Amino acid sequence: MTSLYPDEMAEIYDAMYQSFIDYDKEYTFYNSLLQKSKPKSILEIGSGTGNLAQRFIKNKQNYTGLDYSKSMINISKKRNPGCHFIHADMRDFNLEKKVDAIIITSRSTSYLISNNDINDTFSCLHNNLNTDGIIIFDFIDANRFIPYIKENPAIVHTAQHKSVNYSRKSSWEVSLHDNFLLEWTAKYYSDEIDDTKTIANDYATVRVFTLNEMQLFLYLNHFEIIEIIDRKTYAYDTFVIVAQKKS
Repeated sequence: MTSLYPDEMAEIYDAMYQSFIDYDKEYTFYNSLLQKSKPKSILEIGSGTGNLAQRFIKNKQNYTGLDYSKSMINISKKRNPGCHFIHADMRDFNLEKKVDAIIITSRSTSYLISNNDINDTFSCLHNNLNTDGIIIFDFIDANRFIPYIKENPAIVHTAQHKSVNYSRKSSWEVSLHDNFLLEWTAKYYSDEIDDTKTIANDYATVRVFTLNEMQLFLYLNHFEIIEIIDRKTYAYDTFVIVAQKKS
């Protein structure tokens, strides 16, 4: 699995994504899917800086957050004192007590760049779910995203947080040899885009998927798909899948 946001990016990520994403709407979306099965316990993978966690806690749900970044977990704990957060890898973790539902948010599946990464993750989710437990996750649709970035070699997103204007300039290089891998470069700026005034740089190898690929990975790892939702986000066309653990 590729590295996630480096430690020094955690605060910038937190500031920008609070402008990119309406977390009240994000919570309503995921919770509406969760409540169809009425889970008594929920694990969020990719919990980041704890913005969704706030909403689950406010609504007195049995919630645990898991993230690969210690810096993001530190922000989460300050934002949500008393909430349980785990520093772990989604491919290999063991909960003390299995849960009824696991959600993987914020397109965190993009960092599963090999087939082994994906199979290890789904196997791990299966092992940490109660009988008939569900998973909900999103992923970037390769069929739409790759043509989009071919036509738009540089994409700029802007955000404002605490009276500071931020910009992120992203570019991607598509691999023609390994799965649907992208070399993602992102430069972050405050105020205006000026390459002499970058406040941070971020580089990562990420993966996008076709729907058929993901359906097959789930089948091979003993999950039955319940629902597929075609969902647009602030930047990407995604699919959201709800699947149930099979014996």
